[in-house]
Amino acid sequence: GEDRGPVLEVIVSRMRYIAAQTKDPVRFVGMSTAIANAKDVADWLGAGEGGVFNFHPSVRPVPMQVHMQGYEGKHYCPRMATMNKPTFAAIQDYSPDQPAIVFVSSRRQTRLTALDLIQLAAQTENPRRFVKMHDDEISQ
Repeated sequence: GEDRGPVLEVIVSRMRYIAAQTKDPVRFVGMSTAIANAKDVADWLGAGEGGVFNFHPSVRPVPMQVHMQGYEGKHYCPRMATMNKPTFAAIQDYSPDQPAIVFVSSRRQTRLTALDLIQLAAQTENPRRFVKMHDDEISQ
């Protein structure tokens, strides 16, 4: 995974410094799919009260339910691995026939989590629950 945080911090800090020196305001436009600390980020960017839009799931054109679970553990990789079985169980409980989105922190973790979820699905009575293709399309 890429560590963008420090790079963004340097860019934003430098732009804020330049704006302060030249007395020319600078506008930051930031977008994120999921952010827990939107107000903190907005404060750091210098965004005023009306400059932050953090949309509640209820305003989506397609209804969405949000379910969050926390897991303890000091080390990242083992903690992520322990989350896969409960994640699969949550998908079965809350969205057995509808799409579900699982957020993880990197491309690598996306691949690892997907492989574990596929393996867990293969052990159920409906092993093709995530497959939305005919067999002949898969083999091509």
